[in-house]
Parts: sequence; C-alpha cells; structure tokens
Amino acid sequence: MIKKKFRIYLFLLIPFLLNSCSIAGSWVYERIDSYLADYFIEFADFNQIQKQEINKTSKEFHDWFSESELPKIKGLLLELKNIDPNNPKREISLAYEMGELIFARANGYFEEPIIQFTKGMTDKQIDQMKQHFETIRKEREEERKKEKKNYKQRISENFVSGFNRVGIKLDDSQLMLIDGKLNNYAEVREEWSNLQKIWIDEFIDLLRQKDADEYSTKMLNYLRSLENLGSSEFRDKIESNEKLSLEIINATFMTLNEKQLKSFKRNMDIYIKSINRILSNRGINTDPIG
Repeated sequence: MIKKKFRIYLFLLIPFLLNSCSIAGSWVYERIDSYLADYFIEFADFNQIQKQEINKTSKEFHDWFSESELPKIKGLLLELKNIDPNNPKREISLAYEMGELIFARANGYFEEPIIQFTKGMTDKQIDQMKQHFETIRKEREEERKKEKKNYKQRISENFVSGFNRVGIKLDDSQLMLIDGKLNNYAEVREEWSNLQKIWIDEFIDLLRQKDADEYSTKMLNYLRSLENLGSSEFRDKIESNEKLSLEIINATFMTLNEKQLKSFKRNMDIYIKSINRILSNRGINTDPIG
C-alpha cells in the first residue's frame, strides 16, 4: 500500500480538518474551501474567470466532503474512542483502512475538475506552474540540507506530534519504545523527492498536450499513476514503513496508562462534538455512516 505516501490533493485540507476538531472548530472548518482555493490560485497568474472556477470547485468539494465524508470521519473517531488498549489492532487497522478510502474518494473527486480546468490553461500559465513547483521543491531541499535532525529523529517527532493531537502525552518509556522500533524504518526522502520531480516534469509535459484528442484519458491515467511511482524496491520500502508505523501505534496504545487513555477519549469526544456541530449547522444528519 503506497497510497498514503502520495496524497497531492488533500495535504492542505487535513491540518485544517484536525484544527476544526477543536473548541473553535466550526469556524476553521467552514473556511477550508477558501484555504484550498488560495493554495491553487498561487500556481499561476490565473484570470478572473479561472479564479472563479477554482473558488467554485473548492466550495463544491467542501460541500461534498462535509456531506459525504465528515460523517464517516465521525464514525471512525467513535470506533477509536472505544478502542481496547489491550488489543487495539482491530480499531487501528479499521481507522487506517477507512482513512485510505476517504483519501481515495477525495482524490477521485478532483480528477475531472483538474482535467477540465487544465484544458483552458495558457502556455504561459503552464510555464508558471512548472516554476511554482520547482521553487517549492528547491525550498524543501534547502530546508532538508539545513536540518540538523536526522531522519529517524524527524519521524520520531512526527509520532510524538501525532499522539499529542489525540491527547496522548508520551512518557519516556514510550518514547524509547518508538525510537527502538524506528531503527527498522527505511529512509525514502531523497528517493521520493527525485520521483516527485520526475512526475511533475512529466505532468507539465502532458499539460502541453491539452489540445490533443486523447488528453483527458492520458491525464486521468497519469493522475492515478502517482500511487505507483518508483521501483518495486521503493514500493516495498513504503509498504514496510507503513506496516512498521501501524506496529508502533499498536504497541504504544498497549502501554497507555489510565490517565493517557482518559485524555485520549476526552479528545475524541471534543472532535466528535465539533463534527456534530459542523454537521448540524449544515443541516446534515449527525449519525455516522459507513
């Protein structure tokens, strides 16, 4: 399973969605479409009609996501709230699988709008988009070179941050558990960066064929090809890392003390109440759906 690594449409949405599950959650969540639109508008110097189309698509996605996916996320949180700390594998695996499906449906939502929108782009705008992606890539590479922490430390911090988001402050023994298991984590940053550059370069080349008869089919297939980048060895590394991540989450949950578990469930309640408020404000059934 390589899908979780290669999410290009929703990486901006998720942090705001997590923030939306807070005391001021509905205020943040209801502005996600604006954040998404602002992000895409920065790709190039789009004209007013194109900007209106971006705003329209972002709002329609936001409405669709709220009605179709937010109740499913609530259901996922309800499952996690009832997790058995002595045997958490079922709920964690279910959350992972449901998350994959949510991501896949959201990615699929954007395919046709992207294809239709890019047909109207000018050559100058395509050049600007290429430069935009290249600038971002170079900035990330520079940040990585300046970074003093090694890959294992960064991944460890990601786990700590992730547990903090759900109300779990890890103790020293749990940190040692995670660090020990991360000795088997395969570094893929440089390889992924190279693959990403190749994919974007080919994506730009395909944009230049926007007037061709088979453009829609080619672009659809290419957007979906992002999930299968790299050699079989690289994909094996990704799969191994994902399995190890699930193993770490399982093992950590099995070590939670009563205080940590109560804090976790309290945070789940906060998230669920926030989602209920968002759904209610939109006139959407607050019962979770599968």
